Amino acid sequence: MGEVWLVRHAPTALSGVCYGQSDVPVTLEPIDAARAITQRWQELRAGEAPELWTSPWARTQPVAEEMARIWRTRCHVDARLSELSFGLWEGRAYVELERTDSVRFQHWMHSYEVEAPPGGETVPQLRARVEAWLDEREASSSTVLAVTHAGVIRVARAVSAGLPYSMVAGEKVSYLCPQRIR
Repeated sequence: MGEVWLVRHAPTALSGVCYGQSDVPVTLEPIDAARAITQRWQELRAGEAPELWTSPWARTQPVAEEMARIWRTRCHVDARLSELSFGLWEGRAYVELERTDSVRFQHWMHSYEVEAPPGGETVPQLRARVEAWLDEREASSSTVLAVTHAGVIRVARAVSAGLPYSMVAGEKVSYLCPQRIR
């Protein structure tokens, strides 16, 4: 049975914005983020490079591709590693949503575990796709490292511990720090 590790992308240059499945700028160049992750990986684990996976977004995929170049290995892209989709709210500021779509925004804030943003995705949908990906990786004998997002990492924590998402929703997810999930 293989180990599954996840790592969050570099910090974004935006704050207070719904950017789940949007390409947004990050504070580090892909090569710098890749070097930081590979260095931390070596500090955590001696040995072979892991099987690399990534979500398809600009804040993750170029980093994983640089890591693959450094480690001379292949990078697998899987949309199931994408952050929660905010649908019609993608790219919009939370304060703007409070002002222009207050009723729906407040409803979602109070029932985010079961409701989706307009045209977006529910937490159970996110959990189902992340759990399917985790199950596939666990069936392999490879050690896996995926460059992904905070929501995916929180859901993976919940799945691995058998907890509801609400128990991990407020947990901190550090940038560029690989963590073992399974």
